[in-house]
Amino acid sequence: MSFLIALLCYSSPVTATLHHLFVGAFSNPYLYAVEFDDQSLTLALLNNITTQDSHFWITLDHQKRNLYTTSVNSWSSYAIETSDSLRHQKTLPLEGSCAGSQAIFLQSLPRSPYTVYGVTFGGKKSCGNVISVDHQGSLSRTTQSFDYQAGSGVHGLAIGSNNDFLYSADDSGNSLWTHSINSDTGKVEFLDRIAAPTRGSDPRHITVHPKGKFAYVIFEGTNKLALYIIDPKTKTLAYTRSFPLIPPGYPNSEYWSDEIQLSYSHSYIWATSRSHRSSRSGYISAFSISETGGILSQLFLTPTTTSGGMANAVAPSTSSDEFVALTDSEKGFIQIWRFTGCWTEVVATLDLRDGGCCANAVWYD
Repeated sequence: MSFLIALLCYSSPVTATLHHLFVGAFSNPYLYAVEFDDQSLTLALLNNITTQDSHFWITLDHQKRNLYTTSVNSWSSYAIETSDSLRHQKTLPLEGSCAGSQAIFLQSLPRSPYTVYGVTFGGKKSCGNVISVDHQGSLSRTTQSFDYQAGSGVHGLAIGSNNDFLYSADDSGNSLWTHSINSDTGKVEFLDRIAAPTRGSDPRHITVHPKGKFAYVIFEGTNKLALYIIDPKTKTLAYTRSFPLIPPGYPNSEYWSDEIQLSYSHSYIWATSRSHRSSRSGYISAFSISETGGILSQLFLTPTTTSGGMANAVAPSTSSDEFVALTDSEKGFIQIWRFTGCWTEVVATLDLRDGGCCANAVWYD
């Protein structure tokens, strides 16, 4: 499939489909409900949904019935009532050593007990909370609080292909962590920590291929996409090689790479970098991968329309390999990028210049 993507160009659908997304806000207490028409290639704002707080990261549960969010010092859940309506269910404070830190990332377990994992960044200590959910998927209570080591600052999580391991990208601690997940309780137990291959790599986000053989890590400090092998027995990580996310000769100090996501069919990977300066663009890139998850080639490295600000977060469509959403906080917009297999381009932009936009986006269809 990955070879076909490199050779064939997509064409616009004959029948239009309306896709719906939710977008987080860094500094305003609401979420945006957005609609994308994949035939007319237009974006429209459906609703500004008032929330309990500004939410820096948002994620969906396995059935897309609940939206989980981070705030400065709490975790929240919202029931999805319609494509432009949410109902607040629960807000939980940070527990254990997490108190006093910044809630930065959430990841939900796609099988029973559907546990939610949250991590913090900064403060006294980087910490994780394991949160149970009720029968409707709402956050219920914190069942475990676990610590990383002194100097850690975990910024991203990924769950293993069999839903039995949790991987943590430790940006400040320049390392990656592996925890096992208890199949009955959802609680975690430390297994392994490995340092990044070079000083200042600063792993930021991580994702795992569904075949379970490889993990992909964004190195924020050295602006690279790193490929890790997952040991078939221990499920721990081992570094293999990396690929650039900024052009050759560009200074790493001027950029900070951000996000990594698999495409809908898992045939390729989207990755982004941001610029520290508004006068320089960030970059968006894609890599073709084999059926088992090995990286075959870098398909393109294209400038984004702005630096990205704090965002340049990519969210691939959940129904097609053709589209990916990208959010920007420098000017405040969400864009849809299209990859045809032959070229990539921006096909729709929705400006939301209200001082809060935009954190990451999720597709709800």
